[in-house]
Amino acid sequence: MNKIEIFKGNENGKSGIGIKVKDDNATLADLLAAWQPLCDDSNIYKLYGDNHFAVCKGCNTNCCNTAYVIPDIISFKKMADHKNLDHKSFISAFFDREKVKAGLLRMQPDPCVFLEENICTIYPCRSLICRFYVCTDILGTAEQLIYSLAWTGITALQVFAEENDLIDTDSKAGLSSFDLMFKKLIEEYRYKPQVKLFLAADNYEDIPLKPFLA
Repeated sequence: MNKIEIFKGNENGKSGIGIKVKDDNATLADLLAAWQPLCDDSNIYKLYGDNHFAVCKGCNTNCCNTAYVIPDIISFKKMADHKNLDHKSFISAFFDREKVKAGLLRMQPDPCVFLEENICTIYPCRSLICRFYVCTDILGTAEQLIYSLAWTGITALQVFAEENDLIDTDSKAGLSSFDLMFKKLIEEYRYKPQVKLFLAADNYEDIPLKPFLA
């Protein structure tokens, strides 16, 4: 039996993609494995895709050109390892320096620093934000689960960075209202017990979904 079911359905009058967790032992890795095929599903309406039903691979819109990416702690560590860099050097080489100085770990954008000829060069270790992104409607409960997982992982990275003196935690210089909103979200998640799950994890297989389910 599959631990996760991804389905097209309706919720509160809205149609979209839903998530059903069918096994109490399901992990974030199980959810990502079930979610990934949506990118290549030509039966799913995609707002920015060619003719709205094209697969994501080869998409000319390529949302990575303008994406605002703050990685989760697991992807952050894997990307640094992939580049054979310690965490401090990785941040220095690939993150927006002004945002880092102001205490926010945003990767260099416009386009994403890891995008080359419209191809992601770190695809196997990309962040949760990137893994879950698909330009289609998502049902509210599914969206909340994804949102909670992504922001918990991002907050865990923030805590890890602060504890290891990787960023300035005081300055607000150089932050837009958009940036400040993200910092507020991190503060909202900071003391959630699920953050400790991400801090202790090496892989997405180590993150159980049950603590994130309403």
